[in-house]
Amino acid sequence: EKMRKLGRKKKMVTLTQRKARYGYLYVLPLCLGLLFLFIIPTLRSLWFSFSKVTVSAEGFTPIWAGLYNYRQALFVSTEYRERVMQSLLNMLLNLPLITVFAFFIASILNQKYPGRWLVRMIFFLPLVLAAPALMAFDAGDTLQNMMGAAGSFKQSESLTGIRSLNLSQLLITSGVLPEKIALYLAAAADRIYDIVILSGVQILIFLAALQSIPADMYEVASIEGASAWECYWKITFPMVCPMMLIAMIYTIIDSFVSTTNQTLDLIETTAFTNQNFGLSAAMSWIYAAVILLFLGIVYLLMRRVVKQYEA
Repeated sequence: EKMRKLGRKKKMVTLTQRKARYGYLYVLPLCLGLLFLFIIPTLRSLWFSFSKVTVSAEGFTPIWAGLYNYRQALFVSTEYRERVMQSLLNMLLNLPLITVFAFFIASILNQKYPGRWLVRMIFFLPLVLAAPALMAFDAGDTLQNMMGAAGSFKQSESLTGIRSLNLSQLLITSGVLPEKIALYLAAAADRIYDIVILSGVQILIFLAALQSIPADMYEVASIEGASAWECYWKITFPMVCPMMLIAMIYTIIDSFVSTTNQTLDLIETTAFTNQNFGLSAAMSWIYAAVILLFLGIVYLLMRRVVKQYEA
């Protein structure tokens, strides 16, 4: 009798549950590594955020200060509030651009045509060449200063920025798009270099999702007389939609912790230049709370869309 019950329990395990178990086992080493490597620094940072930290020959000496550092960060340091809002605004501008661009490029890379390997290599170069380091190099204007000193480069111009050639005026005067949308698209054209650099992982995510769609589904749809547009909205988009949530979450985190993020630069300066480790820790925790809050909002909104297509 006991053997029968055990056998029934084993049979009740679905394929989805089995895959979920393998997924947990796959990320378990990473979770353990993060736990054991970062648990002590995280707790110390939290303790510093509630303390006034003094540095001496013996090391750090935290003295309990309550919410003083948090009040300083939220109500006194206007520069910190401005940089957090700017980081949030940059992320809001980057999120739709990067998501749409990555999905568009992944759709192109998924097609079969001559020279596809070369096109894939071009778009995956940012992953291979350490894109954050290149962006930091470009943001520091190092190469511009070198070339400007040689008299062969005009430093007032951006090294990698691509001018939209008055694209906004063209769209507005032609009446194709409203003014706000035209300005948004023109700004995106000026920042196409940054968008391409920041879209490498998202392209991989969408490309993996597109390649996981069985070709039989498209064959059946074509036999039934479905057009390419109908196949896109009935097959492609619903199958890729769950991965879109993952790509958006990655984009949000990547935007908030980018090497060119001004908020992180201020936090680092407060700690290691001004030697105010308590205030820097409080800024870090407030910034982390903002990131988690925004991630939660995006997850809840997108989860409804994902569940709609999963159903």
